[in-house]
Amino acid sequence: MEQQEASAYLRAFGQHLKQLRETRQLTQANVAFEAGLSVSQVQRIEYGQHNFTVLTLVALARALEIPVAQLLAFPGSIIRQERTGSH
Repeated sequence: MEQQEASAYLRAFGQHLKQLRETRQLTQANVAFEAGLSVSQVQRIEYGQHNFTVLTLVALARALEIPVAQLLAFPGSIIRQERTGSH
């Protein structure tokens, strides 16, 4: 996978995470505390700047009280937009 595509996935995941968090009216600090992460880690994930581990993924899902599959179910259209540069 080339760097541009990897970055697009990370940004798309981060956007999805932020949307899920905001829908639940949680702050980054709330999610960080529940997931055992720092606020800066959550920020970096939401901004697509952190290539996190599977264990972090599980911790985030638990913090949001959702299945891991739901956390991974972000629209592919976001990635296509990122790759083509259109928004």
